[in-house]
Amino acid sequence: MGQSLNLKNRINKFDNLKGFAIFLIVLGHFLFLTDYKNILVLRNFIYIFHLPIFFFVAGYFSKIDSSQPLKSFKRLIVPYILFTILYSFFFSYTKVTTSIFLIPLFGLWFLLALFFMKMALPIVNKFKYPLILSIIVALLFGMIKYDGDILGLSRTVVFFPAFLIGFYFNDYKSKLESNYKRFSDLLNNKRFIIVLSVVVLIISVILAFKLSFTSIMMRSYYKNHYLFNISVRFLIISIGIIITLILNRYMTNEPCFLSKWGRNSMAIYIFHIGIYLIIRRFFKRFVKVFINSNGGLVSLAIILLLTIVVVTVLSSDVISNAYNKFIDFICNIFIKDIKD
Repeated sequence: MGQSLNLKNRINKFDNLKGFAIFLIVLGHFLFLTDYKNILVLRNFIYIFHLPIFFFVAGYFSKIDSSQPLKSFKRLIVPYILFTILYSFFFSYTKVTTSIFLIPLFGLWFLLALFFMKMALPIVNKFKYPLILSIIVALLFGMIKYDGDILGLSRTVVFFPAFLIGFYFNDYKSKLESNYKRFSDLLNNKRFIIVLSVVVLIISVILAFKLSFTSIMMRSYYKNHYLFNISVRFLIISIGIIITLILNRYMTNEPCFLSKWGRNSMAIYIFHIGIYLIIRRFFKRFVKVFINSNGGLVSLAIILLLTIVVVTVLSSDVISNAYNKFIDFICNIFIKDIKD
């Protein structure tokens, strides 16, 4: 899709969004280390909107052309296969068999989900109302008795609307401004945005307290009360998208520490999973003594500090470049004529 911002501002703004999102993703994963209930509520709150931000930005920069399948395979499926094998073998997470690729290891499902979204894009683009269709499918998918962890398909489906809003963002924005001027003016009203933000924040906090983590991630199927569960899922999807759009509107275009985090977000995403697994497996005493024995505030402070250190270190250009060269090296062994 055409971009309305110049290259410099575009990179800064969307890198900042990705940087903010990757920080929340790492924080959300490290919050699994704690047992404190109030902190787990914070984790639930974060999970309502941090992934929609990431998928929105990914959709915004996605393209439809003949080169995309190979590029996506190289940047998403190859790392998925490599790091699934590496992490499974190194941490003895499970036996290295073909089944490990069907049930994604911890956060690696994101790579599969993004690949499936990019592959579905040319098909969905042929429909008149792709966003509406994606929302309907996301809501009805919960009626299928299906293990949501298989290939990460359930999360692919429920986060696809955020991806499509990113892809069609400029089109939707121009149509809104030309065909629905009153509504467009309302969205430009700061008082309305403030009221909307407060309402969305309150609803998000309530959802974080009332719903289980599985429900917020929309991984499980509806076991009963179909209409209620469909409504809750619609609310979660909508809240995530609204928060994403508000952040997109007010995120700075100026370069800052978030820019580097966002620019190197893939390396951060891949390697922080390994760090989490190392802590979980080899530093159980550290987790017990320092994170789960000194009260919720101390636990949160340690996890925040750990998150900042990990994200900052992994955002190094050296690490990111090494990661990209490693993936390129592996791809060049097995795949020919791939040009990014």
